Amino acid sequence: MPRLLLLFAPVWALADTVTLTDGTFLRGKIERAAEGQLEITVPALGGAPQRIPLAKVESFRTEDAVAISMGGVVQRGLASASAGRVASSGGVETCELTGKFELWREPAVRPLETQGQRKWTLQADFDLSGRSGVTQGSGFSAGFQAKGVRDVDTLLASIRMVRSTAGSQTSADDLHLNLAYETNPTNIVFWYARTDSGYDNARLVDFFSVNAAGLGLRLYTDGAGKLDARIGLAHRTERYATPGQANLSAPSADLGLVLTRELGWAAWDSSVSIVPSFQKSGDYYIRHESTLSLLRGAGPLSLRLGLSNDFRSQPQAGQVKLDTAYFARLTYVWK
Repeated sequence: MPRLLLLFAPVWALADTVTLTDGTFLRGKIERAAEGQLEITVPALGGAPQRIPLAKVESFRTEDAVAISMGGVVQRGLASASAGRVASSGGVETCELTGKFELWREPAVRPLETQGQRKWTLQADFDLSGRSGVTQGSGFSAGFQAKGVRDVDTLLASIRMVRSTAGSQTSADDLHLNLAYETNPTNIVFWYARTDSGYDNARLVDFFSVNAAGLGLRLYTDGAGKLDARIGLAHRTERYATPGQANLSAPSADLGLVLTRELGWAAWDSSVSIVPSFQKSGDYYIRHESTLSLLRGAGPLSLRLGLSNDFRSQPQAGQVKLDTAYFARLTYVWK
């Protein structure tokens, strides 16, 4: 009977666990530990590696074998830590949970030997959506994302195609290509550059592009999430398919907020981007997306329920200002 119950146990029950000194509980995959930092991938926080100082770690436990170094002695087995000591099922020696402690998974990938290398995470997703705004309708979107993280910076590239219809009318037909770079904050400040380009046939935009760079601020962070703000300068370009419609080319500001939060039973991700024009008063563009991650596990698949908004304060003649989509998104992540 116990074996039968194990067969039907949820996948997340087999994940590594980390408990922080403030009581935060994380479930995912401990990737490595070195130089006073522990790195864990938490599906609930979007799958990006979370770096946590060992001084903030109360305890941890791995569910499969890892290699650990205790100041020169290497052991391989299930690893755990509590009361400031680290132990392994592969040996009887223990060590302090300090800067000399190392943990890694692949025999040839010891943390201190791979320091400075960029670690890539790939993601593909597909969703079914409903839409209101330009017209009522339903459809789908598909996307791909590549994220490369180093100790000092992060690179992000993504592409998303959206298609939606209402009867014989197209309610959404757009493509977004995003590239972003940001330095990892050493305290609360970081720098970023980003570009968002593509087309939006439903709004009769043959080409659009927002290119921006500026200053980022980490307003809040703990083991369960973060809140980042950005402020910078941008240039917004739009070329229209409507005959006689003057194209847009305007210097602008770039404002944004990004929130990620572990809720225990789910994870919340939200982002808002505002691009107000310096050239024309009252002309601004807002993009928003919020998702709730459910059915999470240690495996590569996850389900997100979400809402996105596209608002233009001065749309073309005959178009509405706000376009809203709500979706269910299946995501596959691999490395």
